[in-house]
Amino acid sequence: MKNKENPSPEEGGRRRPFPGIRLKLTVFLLPLVFLLITLIAVAVTKITDDAIRNDLMQRGVAISRVVALSSGYSILSGDRLAMDRLAVETKNSTGDIEYVSIRDTENVVLAHNLIEEHGKAYVAPEPRKALGTFLETQAYETMHGSKELIEFSTPIFFSGKRVGTVSLAISRDSVLAAQKSIRKSIAIAAAVFLGIALLGTFVIASFITTPVKQLSSGVNELSGGMQFTPIPIRSRDELGELTRNFNRMAETILSQKNRLSRYAKDLEESYIATVRVLAASIDARDPYTLGHSTRVAFLACELGRKLGFSTEEIEHLEKACLFHDVGKIRTPDDILLKEQRLNLQEVEVMRRHPDEGADILRMAPSLHRYIPVVRYHHEWYNGNGYPEGKKNAEIPIHAQIISIADAFDAMITSRPYRRALTTKGAIEEILRFRGTQFSPELTDSFVRMLKEMPPMEAVSADTAGWRGMAL
Repeated sequence: MKNKENPSPEEGGRRRPFPGIRLKLTVFLLPLVFLLITLIAVAVTKITDDAIRNDLMQRGVAISRVVALSSGYSILSGDRLAMDRLAVETKNSTGDIEYVSIRDTENVVLAHNLIEEHGKAYVAPEPRKALGTFLETQAYETMHGSKELIEFSTPIFFSGKRVGTVSLAISRDSVLAAQKSIRKSIAIAAAVFLGIALLGTFVIASFITTPVKQLSSGVNELSGGMQFTPIPIRSRDELGELTRNFNRMAETILSQKNRLSRYAKDLEESYIATVRVLAASIDARDPYTLGHSTRVAFLACELGRKLGFSTEEIEHLEKACLFHDVGKIRTPDDILLKEQRLNLQEVEVMRRHPDEGADILRMAPSLHRYIPVVRYHHEWYNGNGYPEGKKNAEIPIHAQIISIADAFDAMITSRPYRRALTTKGAIEEILRFRGTQFSPELTDSFVRMLKEMPPMEAVSADTAGWRGMAL
């Protein structure tokens, strides 16, 4: 049976997860990068669309003007064959020209890439949306069936006189296809850049946060009392300077901590030595209890070993045994050394020694851990003990062990008002109080231990045979 303390809420509870700096930095930078790439993609798309549109407009205006310049003389001379050839060749020069129409000032078609349109009155497609005038050429957005067209109309002049008009329409399908292809390329490029930006953001965040995480780990090592390893300095900027200063601070803290630990240990050993003297003095006040604390320590530590206690727990138990009756230093001699049985008032005074002992130990912070054992070593398993009436697992395990060892030593020690019991008789008494004064499990372990040891008959005031048997 080992005394396992319950973890505090801070130690036992799970730490609430929280986002790290790297994640926060990535979450902060990534939307900015995404927004920047999106804006660039939109801007590039807009510029590209405008460039394609302007190219179409310039090409349409140029072709329309060339046809107008080339057909002026043919209109005056009535050379319709030349005009038809010009219309057909212009139509076939590029795949996106839908029609070419040359008409006179009365709006009658003189030449067209479609023969059936000759001699008809020209009817402009509807609806029409004016796009503007470019060097006397007017441009319109219009529809021809299901096709979107841009029609260019340029007046035909010859010798300064207007003799007709040329109209040609260019399909927007090629423009839309070019725009779609370019937008797809821009989207792919944006996705690639976004991936690169994501990787770059993560790398930058890692570069910035790695020193911070190392500093955080170093702080945890210091606060947790673990072995501290100096953090490597990877840069010469502010983070590098911070890391350098942290390493210096950690070295100073560890040095001071070691000095304080040595000082605390020396102080504790000094106080323990003082308490040993006090415990021996208390035992010496009563010739019948001389060496009592040492014998209790021996029995308690032997039982602790049987229960599988660690070396550290055994040392803790031994020191607690030496302290367990330290409160009796405040008990008056007329009560402590009384040869008759104590009356009720005297019993009440004697029962104060656990609290008195706890008060004495409170004077030294390093000995506070022994206070529960000293205060509760007279509690009973069934709750009928003192000073608080604790029971079962409420009583610290070390206090329960000292209680049974203390009672056994008292039984085999002679008093003026009764003779000491034999080891066998004391064991019978211990078993009689199994489950009432003592823990059943501890009682069984203690009795098994005693049966494995040589018999311990009545102990007189001469306790030389017991000295040095405790740790």
